[in-house]
Amino acid sequence: MIGVRQTVKSAIGMALVLAALILPRGAVAQGAFYQEEVRDGRIYVFNNMVSYDNWRKSGEMGVAITRLGAGPAGETIIFDTEEAIHLYNFRHNLQGEVMIKPAEKKPVMVVSWKDGKTKFETDSAGIEISNRIQFRYTYTDPEVGDPLGAFRIRRAKTKFEGWFFNKKLTGELQLNWPDTANPLEDANLNVDFRGNKSIMIKAGQFKVPFGRQELTSSGSQEFVDRSLVSGEFAKGRDIGVQVWGMAMNGKIDWRAGVFNGAGRTVAKNDNNKYQTDVRITFMPNGDPKYSESDFESSSKPLYAVAVQVEQNNLHGATTGVDLKKTTFGFDGVLKYKGLYFFGEYFNRDNEPETGAKYTTSGYGVQIGYFVVPKTFEVAFRYASLDPTDAKSSDDRTETGIAAGYFLNKHALKWQTDYRRLEDDATGRTDNELRSQLQFIF
Repeated sequence: MIGVRQTVKSAIGMALVLAALILPRGAVAQGAFYQEEVRDGRIYVFNNMVSYDNWRKSGEMGVAITRLGAGPAGETIIFDTEEAIHLYNFRHNLQGEVMIKPAEKKPVMVVSWKDGKTKFETDSAGIEISNRIQFRYTYTDPEVGDPLGAFRIRRAKTKFEGWFFNKKLTGELQLNWPDTANPLEDANLNVDFRGNKSIMIKAGQFKVPFGRQELTSSGSQEFVDRSLVSGEFAKGRDIGVQVWGMAMNGKIDWRAGVFNGAGRTVAKNDNNKYQTDVRITFMPNGDPKYSESDFESSSKPLYAVAVQVEQNNLHGATTGVDLKKTTFGFDGVLKYKGLYFFGEYFNRDNEPETGAKYTTSGYGVQIGYFVVPKTFEVAFRYASLDPTDAKSSDDRTETGIAAGYFLNKHALKWQTDYRRLEDDATGRTDNELRSQLQFIF
């Protein structure tokens, strides 16, 4: 034991001599300096001259290493550095110590890609980036006028979504570049209070909780675009606050929100009232997700039914006659072994500032099936809209068929649909053929 102690002492002594000869003067002042003092029954040991001077003036050690009862008479010893511990052991002929420092944890970034989304994740943040482009050709054959065909970029969106600081805190930002007048679509922050989606709050601009087909991304549709009924009743994004979450072990999805009611990116409320939305979805066998087509094919059917209500009182919003709108709706969806079925119904009470009340109603059904599992799908749609019950023979209908070829689910697909649009009020029937390539990367 004595031999080991002498070896450690010799090694430390040689290190100090080498430090004095080799290191710059500033480093020697810290590395070779040693001072030991007793104050208030404690032993203070210094290896840093600056720390010692500060302690003499203020009596404060700052960051230090404290060892209770380590003194020769059981005193507490306070060291300014680990080097001071080595010097104290050497001075008092004590056994040397090996200080093992924990390995420094270096930040690691994980990069991955799946279904069109590139994900970057570190210990303190994670973000997914995706770009969605829809290249479309539309051929319209109206009953009145000449046929017309045209190419267009229907949508070209960039989306950032992810978490930061804590996985309970997530954000979303989405821009649609072809909409040069109003490109901002989503900009919101969401807090998951318990970390299990049981109760959350979202604030900013996002889709209000109303209408399954509207809540389903335009990139996840069976047809090239949504039905005329969805476009009439579900208006999409607004600015506001939503409380939402899951209940009954994920069998209930509930959402309630308050919004300006003036549409997206409109910063000023157009009157002193708000739009309110409530939606409750029941899904006993699991979440069929807001995505059309059945890619989840399983041994048990995935289905959901939902009820919803929206009220938007626009009285006083303009100098004209504005409506107070109260809309009720319900919808259902089924996915099972390549089969997809969807239906929704809406009923809206319209109350003008002046004049008689009237009701607008509409419904739509859609069914699709993968002829080749997860690759080639055919679909059928029928939608009907009655703009007002105060007038007869004014219904509008949409009848369509679609075919989709999926190379990587919705992330890479080619869709073609044909639809017949009839308007009883004008007596016109228009035909439309659309073909669209979508890729998400």
